Amino acid sequence: MLTRTLRRLATCPRMFTRCLSSTFPAPQTPCHLEEREGTSKEITKEYTSVQPLLRVLLIRHAESVNNRLYKELCDSGRARLWDEWRHADPPLTEEGWQQAEQLATRLERNLELYDFDGRGMSISKIYTSAMHRAMQTALPLHRYLKTPTEIWPSIHETGGIFHVKQGILRGHTFNQIGVEFAGFHVPRETVGERGWWRGGSETYAQMVERADTTKLSLFDMAQDIDEDTTVCKSHLFSLLC
Repeated sequence: MLTRTLRRLATCPRMFTRCLSSTFPAPQTPCHLEEREGTSKEITKEYTSVQPLLRVLLIRHAESVNNRLYKELCDSGRARLWDEWRHADPPLTEEGWQQAEQLATRLERNLELYDFDGRGMSISKIYTSAMHRAMQTALPLHRYLKTPTEIWPSIHETGGIFHVKQGILRGHTFNQIGVEFAGFHVPRETVGERGWWRGGSETYAQMVERADTTKLSLFDMAQDIDEDTTVCKSHLFSLLC
């Protein structure tokens, strides 16, 4: 649901979202600049090349312990054990770490994956949720791309951190993130000494409200792009959910 909501941001005239695994319509040229008889193609080209743009890559975390466990339980006919055996905040598997490394090197070496229209874009910021698997996936990106990386708890996966046989869970604390993910910016106002999660399982209504708030935050980011001072006149953010 959160991903579907974020995809709808493509309708914003100053924002274009694109996921590595999905295709979205290209930004539309305003109707008054559409090519008509007597209208120069250069005018249209100039418009699309200079307009400020916030492009967002939506990246899912690499394989986690829960991803592997769920497959193994389903394959062996023991899916009923999922709720008891699942990890509340699973780390990546060894294969997941390899996937994260491959993602980072691929983005580092293949600029056309995100600068596909030749704007000269580069990834200017990485945002990751505070879930362990997402932060671990972001770590190689942070190192390979040398890009500022910030914890954004609100973009976490549906449900939050919970387990049927464990009490109130809070997730990683400010200090724990600082030690394991040195170099990440951790906002103290949302990640405290007791963790970042409020506890319990998130309801559907709470998830929808959070998705809407995240959508508005991205709109605000798009509006904050300074048309006069932005060198590339474009921003590229990466969200790891």
